[in-house]
Amino acid sequence: MVPSFFAHGLLRRAGIGILGGTLLAVPAFAAPQAATQGNMPPGNMMPADTAQAGDATLEKHLSALLAMPFASEMTAAAQAPRIAWVERRDGARNIMLSDRGQAPRRMTDYTRDDGTDLWGLALTPDGRTLAYVEGGDPEFPNDAPPNAGRAVFAGKQTVHLILPSGRNLPMGEGHSPVFSPDGSHLAFSHGGTLMLGRTGTTPVAAFTTPGVITGLRWSPDNRRIAVEIDRGSHGVIALWDIDGRATDISFIPSGLASDVLPVFSPDGQSVAFVRKQEPVFNTDPDKGRFWSIHVHDIRTGTERVIWTPPQGKGSRFAAPEGGMLYWMADNQLLYPWEGSGWMRVCALPATGEGAPKCLTPDGAEVSSYHLSSDGKNLLYTANAGNADLWRAWSQPLAGGTATPLTQEDEEVTELFTAGSNVAVMATSVTQTAHPVMFDHGTRQVPVTPALPPGISFVTPQNVRFHSADGLDLHGQLFVPPDDTSRRHPALVFVHGGPRRQMLPAFNAMGYYSNAYLMNQTLAAEGYVVLAVNYRSGSGYGEAFRNAPDTGEAGASEYRDVQAAATYLQHRDDVTPERIGIWGGSWGGYLTGLALARNSDIFAAGADFHGVHDMTGPDHPGLSPQQNREVHETEWRSSPIADIQHWRAPVLLVHGDDDHNVEFEQSTLLARMLTAQGIPYEDHVFPGERHAFLRTYDWLHAYLWMDHFFGRTLKQAQK
Repeated sequence: MVPSFFAHGLLRRAGIGILGGTLLAVPAFAAPQAATQGNMPPGNMMPADTAQAGDATLEKHLSALLAMPFASEMTAAAQAPRIAWVERRDGARNIMLSDRGQAPRRMTDYTRDDGTDLWGLALTPDGRTLAYVEGGDPEFPNDAPPNAGRAVFAGKQTVHLILPSGRNLPMGEGHSPVFSPDGSHLAFSHGGTLMLGRTGTTPVAAFTTPGVITGLRWSPDNRRIAVEIDRGSHGVIALWDIDGRATDISFIPSGLASDVLPVFSPDGQSVAFVRKQEPVFNTDPDKGRFWSIHVHDIRTGTERVIWTPPQGKGSRFAAPEGGMLYWMADNQLLYPWEGSGWMRVCALPATGEGAPKCLTPDGAEVSSYHLSSDGKNLLYTANAGNADLWRAWSQPLAGGTATPLTQEDEEVTELFTAGSNVAVMATSVTQTAHPVMFDHGTRQVPVTPALPPGISFVTPQNVRFHSADGLDLHGQLFVPPDDTSRRHPALVFVHGGPRRQMLPAFNAMGYYSNAYLMNQTLAAEGYVVLAVNYRSGSGYGEAFRNAPDTGEAGASEYRDVQAAATYLQHRDDVTPERIGIWGGSWGGYLTGLALARNSDIFAAGADFHGVHDMTGPDHPGLSPQQNREVHETEWRSSPIADIQHWRAPVLLVHGDDDHNVEFEQSTLLARMLTAQGIPYEDHVFPGERHAFLRTYDWLHAYLWMDHFFGRTLKQAQK
């Protein structure tokens, strides 16, 4: 998990989708030998490199790093000290299971780097039975499954059950499995169909409804399921009794909005939920109250509003990824709110009689939260005291000081309860994402990832600098471990999202874990690399995340990219005329913008699946004239709007089954670059998604980028 406040969707056009320390010696690699920009072949298509001296060493280095074990999709048993997670190692994904943080057992036997994802893990409360999803795309679970491995026939998205005996049973097509509180039943969704059955038996369709099911929440008494359904223009919540006697679907009275995050009361007789609206485009951020908390009484069928935020900060709904409501035994509701300008966890009487009380510290963002098994403590992860350091905390609900659970040399953005134990997903400067369990206060680490033999990393330096309009910016600087008295080529790295935050350590999200190890590799090769956390990213409060005029509304975040370049230009160890830029998705968009607007600053760029034309369809609620003005701003915010100023060479890489950023965004740019005579190198992965599913494809994309910068930045410096 990565600090963010809506699902990882990144961009989709048309429209935007909702994705000092010690320097250690690192072996340098021979620069690839190839033509520099000054002696390009006829035309503007830059040929891909042939194998050169040093390639084998670099490939071996990157292969070893990408093969490191990387953990994700962690889940925990509600009543037992057992956790499970997906481990990607050497490109193959398998499910691991650990008791009390001891050495794990492998529960599956997948061996191929074919892009088949494993996700949606769930354990029965006693931890004896495990459900998971094989195949598909967790971002787009209701679309056709990807085929990144280029099989003759694409696989299906299938829910599996692993029984206590170890037997693996396919349960049918679908996703997002959820066990009942007593473990007796399993439910999952397949489009608009609710699949339901006793655990260990073949589920059957309980009902089918228009729209897609996006969430399931069981009642504490195991009798009902609250079913969250997205119908595009609005969202509704259905209540389904599992006794099998229902002849129709019961809905909570809905409104002209989206009802989400249902939670049952402890007695199972009421449901609390959030009702939210999306503001009309260009709505004044200080106007409107766009969400509220409601309670529905199942016995009487009545529903009431118990709280609506005031206008201003926090009046638009946002929640950490995976965030939910909790209905506590003392009739208090826990919910996320950023009324102070920071994402916090607050408590509110379920009766609606009383004001909310925020429990987590102001000036810090929360990225995940749970109640302890005894209900006495709020457990959460937050960047309290240091915006670039995320730790796990325990806050007594009765009052008192929050206690940190994790160390200052690791980043922790995800937390779970496993019975009376606490489990987190941690990373560090040299360790990929891995689970850590606190067994009654004793720290247990089931897997301790280590850098491959012969490879060391520099410790990234947290740096601060300012944009031209005075915004305080954070970044991480990777400095080559050689003699810093000489000058180096440099790179600005821009993340995607944009609701993301880069940290001075491996990232808990696979996409950015790979980017981190590539930035380390570039530093080892002699580049100074600056990863910039530009405005519209997460981790620095609501005002930073919702900064005005970003993206298609004016690209104000590009000022922060310029500020990063200025910072590098003024360093004594950087060659100012040899600064490049790279990034993917929104980072690809900013890379294109940098080259189109400032080829005088950025000598080369690598653009992975970026957006190049930000113009979209008309916005509902705006007049024709207003829409024309908006489209003009969208156009001026697009890289292709400044194509006539583009001079620097660029590397373009895209998978042609991308569901986040349309593949046509890159083909359009390539056609326009060709017309302008701008040199570029391009590569396509047939069947790949946005975040490449195969390690093989990440390896080759990074090799292409390394060679590209080797001849456009490194050799040009000689």
